[in-house]
Amino acid sequence: MTDTASHGTVTLTIEDRLARVELNRPDTLNSLTREVFEDLVEIGTRLRGDDSVAAVVLTGTGRAFCAGLDLGEFGKMKSGEKNPAVALGERLGSARAIAQQAVHIWQLLEVPVIAGVQGVAFGGGLQIAMGADVRIMAPDTKLSMMEINWGLAPDMCGTQLLPRLVGPSRAKLLIFTGEVFSGARAGEIGLADEVVDDPVECALEVGRAIADKSRTALVRSKMLIDLAATADLAEGFDAEQEVIAELMGGPEQIEAVDKRLAALAARKGAQ
Repeated sequence: MTDTASHGTVTLTIEDRLARVELNRPDTLNSLTREVFEDLVEIGTRLRGDDSVAAVVLTGTGRAFCAGLDLGEFGKMKSGEKNPAVALGERLGSARAIAQQAVHIWQLLEVPVIAGVQGVAFGGGLQIAMGADVRIMAPDTKLSMMEINWGLAPDMCGTQLLPRLVGPSRAKLLIFTGEVFSGARAGEIGLADEVVDDPVECALEVGRAIADKSRTALVRSKMLIDLAATADLAEGFDAEQEVIAELMGGPEQIEAVDKRLAALAARKGAQ
């Protein structure tokens, strides 16, 4: 199944429990406008609670993941026009501005989200990738938190998410300088989880492998890992036990055991 969001800037394809979400403005290197933000939120909201989906892969069509805010938006700022993307509305999770919601929505999904980042991911594009659970990049992918070069501060969750990924001091260095750095460097500092020549195909392979697992186990595992950022050890340990009691002996766990034992028997028979 393939569908397109209301403004036509984001597409959604679901196959074998894997959802692929693609930014679809290749002629502008998938640059960001208010319409793109709305389409990302629309598709992400559609996927929340969709029991037919066990994993999501987030990519960009064409040569780039996302070049950041469309240049036309900067022209509007210079003229003094208020950017509607920063207007505060009703909260979606923790986010009130639509541009923040376009990043935060991927954290609100119950299932794992993998970003395949090729070409460039500048400014808001990099912040969208940071909303995913896992980032896979090419060694020559060009990245930057470049808002400072436009006289701005990152406003799409970047000041809050980047320190959690690379540490506060390194996040300050990247934000204060607006430097362009590579996917290889992103791997060295922990911003990229995998660095491969074809990050989109790798993200899809990882997504397919994850989508084949027990959805309930995936959902509960993501919840527990996210809980670790705010809970003390006692709360986290108790939550683990509650989850394992829920999963053990359930239909999905029995199916996983049967599948695993069958695969091991087949491997042994082939030797």
